[in-house]
Amino acid sequence: MKKDKLYLIGPTESILTKRGNRFPNIAKFFVDEGEDIVYYTSNFYHAEKRYFSKQEINDAKEALGYELKVLKVLGYNSNVSPKRVLNNLFFSLDVFFRLLFLAHKNDRILLPSRPVELIFFMSLLKRLKGVRIYLDIQDIWPDALEIENKKKKRIFEFYCNMYLKPSLKKYDKTIYTAPTFKKWLHRYAENIPSVFIPLGWENTRWEDFNKKVDADTSILNMVCVAQLQHQIDVMPILEILKIRKDCHFTILGADQNGERYPEVKAFIDENNITNVKIIGKVKREDMKFYLETMDVGILPMITPSIPNKIFDYLAAELPIIVLGDNDSSDFVLQNEIGWSCGFNSNELIPILDGLTKASLKEKIEQTKLIKDKYSRDRLHVELKHVLFD
Repeated sequence: MKKDKLYLIGPTESILTKRGNRFPNIAKFFVDEGEDIVYYTSNFYHAEKRYFSKQEINDAKEALGYELKVLKVLGYNSNVSPKRVLNNLFFSLDVFFRLLFLAHKNDRILLPSRPVELIFFMSLLKRLKGVRIYLDIQDIWPDALEIENKKKKRIFEFYCNMYLKPSLKKYDKTIYTAPTFKKWLHRYAENIPSVFIPLGWENTRWEDFNKKVDADTSILNMVCVAQLQHQIDVMPILEILKIRKDCHFTILGADQNGERYPEVKAFIDENNITNVKIIGKVKREDMKFYLETMDVGILPMITPSIPNKIFDYLAAELPIIVLGDNDSSDFVLQNEIGWSCGFNSNELIPILDGLTKASLKEKIEQTKLIKDKYSRDRLHVELKHVLFD
């Protein structure tokens, strides 16, 4: 009897990419569970705007226990551009026509919530082939894509809705990584079953984590893991650093490609702020070495979500301060692992003033109590119930 396949589709995420790796982790988990996995991705590296070499692709395929299909796509230089739209459309069509001939009834397909073209064509595949389709809502278009030009924004909204309205209601089940994303789903498909499964932290990456306690307790070491993109606003923290020499701030993973990088660098230089350090790209496996000496993780993210960096902080047993009223602040407060405030230094200062050795220790102990609940080993078991129950 033929075994049903599980198809994973990650256009911008695979074993080849060095950033988010939710889908590659899922693929490995299900291979270990004995499932037959086929993984579709593209040969274009979204984060670095370049193509993967044949050598990179061949090396990646050698180490896998599943079939990795790397499709050739059209590249692009800007995240908001006609070329990216064409990239998404052609990739989605390519996967659709391949699976039209390869997929069988009751095969399962798990895909991310972008691009919208992929969501549409997989719903069409379900109607034609009887496959089961599952959506992992990691991002929400058109809401989450920042477009300053109002006319272009309206066109993009119309374009997304054209694909989403007829297709989302066809999905068997969905998973959402932040509560706000469920509202987005209900806008298009109110009756589709949906389960909260956040991004979580990787057990293998943090298994030898060793938290270090700094002997100098007079300095509060704060860290922000982020590229300095539009949705990340570190200015309230920098305002405080001008006057508070008892705080030190490290920005991890920021390089000159970030949209806010020039603004941040100029502010630091103009105000001669010496208690801040910007460290460029950090390998995923090295992140723990930077976080093990920190006291507090900062998330100054404007858009709603619960990003990977929240779980990096949790795995590193760091109390967390979230700027803004959003999914991340709700997550931190509900789990009692940190604090939240508005996007201004006046609201952040009282929180910093109230940080004592005892209050930090209390939050650290709470992170230790709840962190296993959000480990990927645990979350993947929940995902298995969604896909196979």
